[in-house]
Amino acid sequence: MRIPKLQSSQYSWFIRPFLWLLERKQNKTLKPAQILGRRPKLFTATFLLYKTINRKSSPIKPYIHALMSVRVAQLNQCEFTIEHDSKVLQSLKERLNKDKLLDWQQCSDFKPQECAVLAYTDAITDTSLHVTDRHIDQLRCYYNDDEIVELTTIIVFQNMTTKYNDEIEFTRKTQ
Repeated sequence: MRIPKLQSSQYSWFIRPFLWLLERKQNKTLKPAQILGRRPKLFTATFLLYKTINRKSSPIKPYIHALMSVRVAQLNQCEFTIEHDSKVLQSLKERLNKDKLLDWQQCSDFKPQECAVLAYTDAITDTSLHVTDRHIDQLRCYYNDDEIVELTTIIVFQNMTTKYNDEIEFTRKTQ
């Protein structure tokens, strides 16, 4: 084990309720949260950023958010996030599932707006690609500049968390 979780009593007093709530909501222990809980300030900052990105007043529809989240998780090979966010995606839109995202460019089930978002997500996440003016122009057909900033933040946050979660999950697999 690379980095072990702490005993419940070893977490800061204000981290314990968050871990308990996360476990209750997910019906399982979330090891990535437990490991991050070792550093209360980082845990708090990450949690606040998560709550801000996932706020109900976000101009980005929950379905688009879930679509991007699953795609980032697929590109970063984070099974934990793929499984979690795929459930959200399926509950929001019956016509799509995570498997269709694997080869989204060849799938006719995606609308032009979804294709623009997925192309942008791929360009940010895949280090062999680059964001181009064409990506932004395609997004501008559906989103204003402030909304594109919001889309970018969601993608970047998902990249951070999927890489973190995958590392923690990798740690679990190699124990």
